Amino acid sequence: MTPDIDPKLDLTLSRHIKASPATVWKCYTTPELLCQWFVPAPWTCADAVLDPRPGGRFYSLFKGPEGEEMANEGAFLLAEPEKRLVFTDFFRAGFVPNETPFMLADITLTPKDDGTEYTAVVRHRSPEDCQKHADMGFEHGWGAAADQLAALAERL
Repeated sequence: MTPDIDPKLDLTLSRHIKASPATVWKCYTTPELLCQWFVPAPWTCADAVLDPRPGGRFYSLFKGPEGEEMANEGAFLLAEPEKRLVFTDFFRAGFVPNETPFMLADITLTPKDDGTEYTAVVRHRSPEDCQKHADMGFEHGWGAAADQLAALAERL
């Protein structure tokens, strides 16, 4: 089920991945695998803590090529194995609100043509936040990460 899209608040990305939804799900919910693809190179994901259940923790630590670090503390809202994963930085684990929320990601995995139709809908609180994310390079960044996800999933 792909959610309804509001073009003022939502950014979207789709890819066909030549791997099963089970394999793509594993790449999204296993910390060691997530760190191999989740951030576009030359940045890396140095650490991840994943508890894919409603209220479970979704933490990642990004490291940049110049030594920059960006910690991301969020929570899962929905986890339907091999079908749909929704996470956000609006909350930390246990649905504790974050001070500066930015986005919610709604990921769907649909079996298609001996693989998976991967769709990411990234929702924002305001048109300004949506535009900010677009200006930060959403299409390139999330696209590069999705390509890295596909390459990893197709090797497994």
